[in-house]
Amino acid sequence: MNHKKLGTVYEVAFKLEALSHGLDVCPAEGDYLPYDLIVDNKKDLFRVQVKGTGAKQPGKKCEYQVTTAMGAKTSQKSRYAENAYDVLACCVDTGNARIWYLIPKKEIGTRLSIKLFPNPTSKGQWEKYRHGWDLIC
Repeated sequence: MNHKKLGTVYEVAFKLEALSHGLDVCPAEGDYLPYDLIVDNKKDLFRVQVKGTGAKQPGKKCEYQVTTAMGAKTSQKSRYAENAYDVLACCVDTGNARIWYLIPKKEIGTRLSIKLFPNPTSKGQWEKYRHGWDLIC
């Protein structure tokens, strides 16, 4: 599956998960905005950038890398502006489950990618955001 199509799959999966948490979701039309969706929790609106991966890092048992930048080619990736979106929603598809990390943009900073370790004993930097739906609910 090509990257554009896979990105759409992750966006649809996020919409379903958000709806199941009682949130309303509005798509952002076009590819020119730095966010994919608007989430409404009846009190606040959040601009959400959705990313995902199902590929483990080579030689690593449970490490997944998610690109937090924009652009099609690795050598041409560019960082999102500081105020480009509010929340990064990262989906890790382990084959057995889809695990969501909801991370505030301010925590991502200028990183081009992050590493996620979706296992029950992980002490990884981003684990406090695993299943972090309370951030937007």
